[in-house]
Amino acid sequence: MNLEAVLPALRRAGLLLDHTPRSVRFQRLTACLLQTLSDSAAIPALSAGDIQRYSTLALLHDIGMRTVPREILEKPGSLTREEFLTVKAHTTQGCGLLEGVPELRECGVFPDVCDVCRHHHERWDGSGYPDRLAGPEITPWVQAVGLADAFDALLRSSVYKPAYPLGQAVGMIRGGACGAFDPAMLVCFSQNIRAICGAAFG
Repeated sequence: MNLEAVLPALRRAGLLLDHTPRSVRFQRLTACLLQTLSDSAAIPALSAGDIQRYSTLALLHDIGMRTVPREILEKPGSLTREEFLTVKAHTTQGCGLLEGVPELRECGVFPDVCDVCRHHHERWDGSGYPDRLAGPEITPWVQAVGLADAFDALLRSSVYKPAYPLGQAVGMIRGGACGAFDPAMLVCFSQNIRAICGAAFG
């Protein structure tokens, strides 16, 4: 079973919201970043089909957030340690939600979608979660999704922060405010950020 055959089942299960403005924006950003990183050899070369597949799977990276109580998600200000642990558990909880879709379990991309769901918060220096993977232990395209996720979050306003201007958001990514990313990936990201944003948001 291929990915296209599984998408309707994911939509029926409420796990794939791929037509909202936020989802369209994030998918485009992820695709543009993957294309740029691939073209620059910052990650192994990807085909057009790879980029389409991975940018679609990236839409499922945060499905575990559905298990986090609304009062935590919408809480202004700092979270308690217990609340933060609940939020961090979205990575593993999301994998449980994915396993509940029989059509997805039979699909060849199932390991990939579990990988991005579980590991998009892992960081290059091993400081991420939930498995404290480091360096090449993190799948390259999943690292790219983690970078796209962090960057997109900085550019959007939320209950606990304003949207940051583009230059400030790039500086925060480069300075480690969102954790450590692959140095080669960061160089490529910084050098091509206007082209990436132009293609994703223009």
